[in-house]
Amino acid sequence: MTNVRHIFKSATTSPQAARDVIAMVLAEEILLPSRTLYLAAPWVTNIVIFDNSTGSFEGLNPEWSRRGIRLIEVLVAIASNNTQLDIRVRPEPHNKPFGKRLCAALKDAGLQDSLQWSEIPDFHTKGLLTDRVWIGGSMNLTERGISLNAESLVVDFNPQTVSSIRLEFANHGISL
Repeated sequence: MTNVRHIFKSATTSPQAARDVIAMVLAEEILLPSRTLYLAAPWVTNIVIFDNSTGSFEGLNPEWSRRGIRLIEVLVAIASNNTQLDIRVRPEPHNKPFGKRLCAALKDAGLQDSLQWSEIPDFHTKGLLTDRVWIGGSMNLTERGISLNAESLVVDFNPQTVSSIRLEFANHGISL
């Protein structure tokens, strides 16, 4: 058994694979919180993470209605478990609505201090990092990135790799 999975996806080959693995990792974060969740995405939007139309994810949050649960709602749920959110994006107009909506949602929940939002010029690193897993590759957290574009991802559960990347994020932030 391996600690690493490689995903090569497009709109026609394995289109659901990226969304499924991100949903799995974020569900785990709600159930078993990390100290810090790092999200690196030059472009990010409020994509649907969980399809809760049948109530499949009510166990994660009974207040979620039967509909698509979006990234901001999931990040607020994660932050409510004392997880710090460290989000790094490009200073692009595309990212501003997401940042404002996330800040407002965290403030409404009394969690505004749980977010470190960084806008880094020429930022191109893409990934999601928890205490237990690194998801890195070519995909932005946008609907095009997760559903349409041909992308490659590496999902790595190796504790040594995850620790090494956490140190890079904590100490340098952008060099992977």
